[in-house]
Amino acid sequence: MSRFETLIVDDDRIITMLHQRMVIKSGLHQEPRLFYSGQDALNFIRNNRNDRYLVLLDINMPVVSGWDFLDTLCAENLTEHVRVAMVTSSVDAADMARAQMYSVVFDYIDKPLTLKKLDDLQQSDQLASIM
Repeated sequence: MSRFETLIVDDDRIITMLHQRMVIKSGLHQEPRLFYSGQDALNFIRNNRNDRYLVLLDINMPVVSGWDFLDTLCAENLTEHVRVAMVTSSVDAADMARAQMYSVVFDYIDKPLTLKKLDDLQQSDQLASIM
């Protein structure tokens, strides 16, 4: 079992279910937690500050977007045990550049997740730092 929890944060339930299956199949985590809103994921992290998290985060969500999620995570100093991979359909260079401005973001992945993309993710030194 992983020494960190995987949180999938995306308002699209079909994509979330697909990503859950890919995460399990890849061996990254057997029980990823699903959140359909950034606010719910933030509340979970706030209430479990000492745990370690890999967050697979969508950008475009209603109410609390991926950017809002990142801003709040940083403003509340919740980043010590968190690593974020942006998983998005946005191929906008401005979004990619903006994501790089957050030290907690270590990867930017085009939807949908695949086994190859998850394998590459698992090889990241940034991910190893929370394990």
